[in-house]
Amino acid sequence: PDVIRKIVANNNMTTELAKVIEHSFGTYMVGCGTAAYACLAGTYIFSKIAKKHLNWSVGSEFGYIADFLTPKSLVLALSQSGETIDVLEAVKAARKKGSKVASLVNVEGSTLFRMSDLNLLLGAGVEKAVVSTKAFTAKLANLMLLASILSKNGNEVTNMLKKSIIAVEQVLNEKNLKEIRNLVDLIYKKENIYVIGRGLSYPVALETALKIKEASYIHAEGFAAGELKHGVIALLEAGTPCIAFLPNDETYDATLAGVMDMKARGGYIIG
Repeated sequence: PDVIRKIVANNNMTTELAKVIEHSFGTYMVGCGTAAYACLAGTYIFSKIAKKHLNWSVGSEFGYIADFLTPKSLVLALSQSGETIDVLEAVKAARKKGSKVASLVNVEGSTLFRMSDLNLLLGAGVEKAVVSTKAFTAKLANLMLLASILSKNGNEVTNMLKKSIIAVEQVLNEKNLKEIRNLVDLIYKKENIYVIGRGLSYPVALETALKIKEASYIHAEGFAAGELKHGVIALLEAGTPCIAFLPNDETYDATLAGVMDMKARGGYIIG
């Protein structure tokens, strides 16, 4: 909650970066791991809020598709540490094409920070664990503010972020944490966990699975809820934990249909 609160209060540099995105001939977001899922989320955020198309790529793959870059292009690199080698290689590829480079990075003075024409510091604070949760939250918040400036609809998004601060605090209250611990007692010995979502909840599902893998060493996979029928459903066994994200938006009913398919095959549904 404190990270989001700080970003909402200090979004001065966001305006400058939004102008660069507005005038670039193609903007391409790159990141690795958690940052890559933030990039994917960014494509939904910019489409929904700003009605603008931004591309994205995993950092390690970017060099193979960089031939389309021009001096009018912008590469927006996302990173917590600013030292991820595959992201730095992607930035070098952009530099060779004469493209402008901007970064959303958490560490001032990092290699990515120094290599970029324009920097927006995430403001997530010191990272104390491998599960880069604060940085992921900060990336989404900053991308939402960027998109809101392009849409000229900043107040609505700012209010949305302020509501999210309250919502996160509610999720983290002692009553909910007790329920989460009880749930963990039921599933921590399972070999597999599957996570589904649609729309913006799809990259969140991917990130959730990554967090489970990083923190608990349980095999977890995130999927687009509409892709279950394309082979994924065959992996389900009776009692397999299945986490489903169902926000109150246009994805709710379609995701619920996927949940029903998982339940019909014996999945242990966590909504």
